[in-house]
Amino acid sequence: MSEEVPPAAPAPVEDGSIPPREKSTGALLLVVAFVLRCFYVFRYRYDSDEPQHLHTTWGWTQGLLQYRDFFDNHTPLFHILFSPLVAALGERTNILDFMRLAIVPLWLVSLWCVWLIGAAVFSRRVALWATVLISMLPWWFFCAVEYRTDNLWTPLWLGAVATLACGQFSKRRAFFGGLLLGLCFTVSLKTTLLCAVLAMAVGFTLLVGARRLGLAGMGRILAIAWPVLAGMVIAPAILVAFFAMKGALDPFLYGTIKHNLVPDVDAKNHPSGLRLIFWIALPFLLAIAAWIAHRAPDTARALRRAGLFLLAGLYYTALYTFWTLLTRQDYLPFYPLAMVLLAALLIALVERYAAAHSARVLAALGGLLIILLLAGRPPWIDGTQREREILGEVLRLTKPGEFVMDFKGESVFRQRAFFYVTEPLTFVRMRRMIIADTVAEDLVSKQVFVVLNQDRWYPKNGAKFMTDNYLAVGRMRVAGKVISTKPVAANEVIPFEVAVPGSYEVWADGGAIPGELDGSPNSAARDLVVGPHEFKPAAPHGKVALFWSRAAEAGFQPVVDQPGWQDFK
Repeated sequence: MSEEVPPAAPAPVEDGSIPPREKSTGALLLVVAFVLRCFYVFRYRYDSDEPQHLHTTWGWTQGLLQYRDFFDNHTPLFHILFSPLVAALGERTNILDFMRLAIVPLWLVSLWCVWLIGAAVFSRRVALWATVLISMLPWWFFCAVEYRTDNLWTPLWLGAVATLACGQFSKRRAFFGGLLLGLCFTVSLKTTLLCAVLAMAVGFTLLVGARRLGLAGMGRILAIAWPVLAGMVIAPAILVAFFAMKGALDPFLYGTIKHNLVPDVDAKNHPSGLRLIFWIALPFLLAIAAWIAHRAPDTARALRRAGLFLLAGLYYTALYTFWTLLTRQDYLPFYPLAMVLLAALLIALVERYAAAHSARVLAALGGLLIILLLAGRPPWIDGTQREREILGEVLRLTKPGEFVMDFKGESVFRQRAFFYVTEPLTFVRMRRMIIADTVAEDLVSKQVFVVLNQDRWYPKNGAKFMTDNYLAVGRMRVAGKVISTKPVAANEVIPFEVAVPGSYEVWADGGAIPGELDGSPNSAARDLVVGPHEFKPAAPHGKVALFWSRAAEAGFQPVVDQPGWQDFK
């Protein structure tokens, strides 16, 4: 009598394989993410950092040297790489749309690196869903849309992690991983924190894997790892040598390092009590890493999984503990690694509790992320209009080579009269009397007739000078002032002062008015020097203003009823 063969159980999904239905679902979600990514290029609001980076990129196209000829506090590789595209596009109001599109390939590189890391550390199935998760994670998605240095920094960092974590570790792989880390330094000096965390993660990973490796195994890994340092110094050394050859090493070191080293600059949002987070979290991170390593099927996966967890966990806690000025873009290197770990956890839970419905569960998660994206930034709201209008007015009002006044480079194609960008680091230095408020003097000496019509980030004295000597015409303000706030009679003497010398018209009731200016007949634009003047209108008028003649010729109308700052939304 033959033995009865029991019915075969459903075959488990092998490590590295992806069920066909999940593969199709994941691919569809990635296509949707790509379409949304391209769509939001034209709809997502511009961050103030974007025109700053674009202005810096434009400076390279004009033969200007970053840090020496114009201020910036980022390392320059990003701006140098994109300068040929800016030169080819020329001066246009929608240039940021094109620059955002140029960032899309870097976004794809980041996704590819997430796939490589997920597949090497866990499985191809985890890699797929990690890629889907990061492609739609709102906190990463919208920041990754922007034209900013961090969106080159992040794929370089992920490329370094993928190079070091994927495949058999060798001196060659260590060297190329270090080379990518060195390139990270030439994009952002926030790489110092990444490298410190990477070194700690390697050390702690060897610690939690010591029982499996033994002293001999730990020694072999360290002996192979030294080319990381050799590769890391190449790109920064070339960069430093370049600015030294240009005679601009001191401006380079100030802009990239010294200007950013301001303690307690973000004390309100990042109180000193958070300095304990790292030390409190460290033993818990090590315990979890040891547990992850213990559950791994082999030594290589134990080291990779524990190392990835420590890299993500240590970076997040170190960022909160040691970084003085926290911004949302500082988390960009963290989210992709976190999504690899989260995808591995989700896959494990799905396989254990909902294996028969795994495709539906994971597809529902992707759908939820799409809903969060659309709800977080409704697609029917155009957030890019303000910057296009600013550029439109700047291009109508100014000529190449002229200076303007803005915060961080919103005018893009014109140099800023005040050397420094006006943002928190600069303001802290001003309050501490390290940087002087020379805005008023710079506006006069550089003959600036156009300033950004928003006073949020102007220093106090400079803002008052612009309030008194510039009139709003829309997104910008131009040289001019209300010289009579009440109706005037014919031949009534109106005394006034000019602080910004230039060509002006006397303006009332919607146009230039005739009269007697400084004792001589006046019916057109007149060059006025700094100092006192007087005007007698030929007929009675309402409020009378002095208005920059070029703005009048371009068809602009001054706002005379509200001479203060409008900051039109």
